[in-house]
Amino acid sequence: MAIDTAISLTNAPAAPRLACHERGTWSRAPQSTEATLLCRKLRGLRAMVAVLECDSVARAARMLHLSQSAVARSISDIEAELGFPLFHRSGRGLIPNAAGQRLGVRATRALAELANGYREAFAATASQADGGARAASRFAAVVAPQQLTSFIAVAELGSGPLAANRLQCSQPTIQRNLDQLEDLIGIKLFRRTPRGTRLTDEAVALLGPVKRALAELAIAEDELAPFGGRQQGTVIVAALPLSSGFLLPKAIDSLLHKSPYLTVTVVDGTYEALVRQLRQADVDMIVGALRANDVPPDIRQEALFEDHLSVVARADHPCLTSGRTPTLAELAEYGWVSPLPCTPARGVFERVFHAEELALPRTQVHASSSPVVRGLLSSSDRLALLSPVQITSELRTGELAVVPVSLQHARRSIGVATRRDGLLSPAAEQLLDELRALAPTMQHPT
Repeated sequence: MAIDTAISLTNAPAAPRLACHERGTWSRAPQSTEATLLCRKLRGLRAMVAVLECDSVARAARMLHLSQSAVARSISDIEAELGFPLFHRSGRGLIPNAAGQRLGVRATRALAELANGYREAFAATASQADGGARAASRFAAVVAPQQLTSFIAVAELGSGPLAANRLQCSQPTIQRNLDQLEDLIGIKLFRRTPRGTRLTDEAVALLGPVKRALAELAIAEDELAPFGGRQQGTVIVAALPLSSGFLLPKAIDSLLHKSPYLTVTVVDGTYEALVRQLRQADVDMIVGALRANDVPPDIRQEALFEDHLSVVARADHPCLTSGRTPTLAELAEYGWVSPLPCTPARGVFERVFHAEELALPRTQVHASSSPVVRGLLSSSDRLALLSPVQITSELRTGELAVVPVSLQHARRSIGVATRRDGLLSPAAEQLLDELRALAPTMQHPT
């Protein structure tokens, strides 16, 4: 079974937490029915957003079909839980302060995601049922937090008992929440099979927006913490091979030195799995080699620096001990460790040989894991195309060496991928700033 590692790094006195999970299954979803404070106050947030939209408690009450006192009480309840006000009270009514404005942005985005999830679920079905704007808005207005957390848990774990264990509740409670959600949305979301609970196409379409909605509320709590005299923040970053070995650790270290109250979680995996997690807001960004082609339209890429790949071999490789500089054609006669298909490194690998009108060399091993490639090179006469920054320590100790052969088109862009319609948390913005600051210093080791 393939395993990824998620490492929570913090400068707090407690030891860093280490958690392992199956590849592609990392989630920032709530881990209990209690969820986050703002998730529990979803009904009150709807009242708050209505007041912001209508600029009036009276108009908001009419829109929500509630009394004015009920709307005002919902907002006061949130303020009591947070421990600080969100509005200025005056003869003109409720005027949002800085905290209220900040929360209003996130709450509005969360409710929009829920409505969008409803529409996308209906778009995935052949049903003629109502999937329009009014029905979507009504769904966002009445769906309960426990229905959403139960839905996510079963969707991720594929089992009612496992979901109940995660959320620390009974299996009948999970089942009741799912039944209520299906009744509310009017679509079948799960198929029960001998191998567990499987999502319907409609449920798959709903899942991403629901997870993004809850992520907005989790980020909002971090953003509001300073208004209550606290400092907190979380950033979840996905690391592709190059970034995890050199760029990202330095950026994280600098970030935590400046903001020791932050928590950084690093997740690794294949590009496809990490993009799926990025789309669902399970991670804030992906750091590593950028895709030159077939970039999903909902993903934004920002290049940080150009990385130059080199031919690498063990220090006493025959091509380095012959007394003369080898040609690429001669190197092609050796066995190679080639990058995985459909990766930027594989694209460079192919361009390097095609530029000199050479056939691709014989490759019995395909790998993108830096430790695996380094081990294969150290114990054989194989060659590989690597970035020298991936093997800094091996070059310094003399275990590996760069073969002095001139290469054409041996560059790739290293950078950051984020959701095009996403709004990064302050902690994620801080990490992105550290990555940008570090990028100009990225050089091949000498």
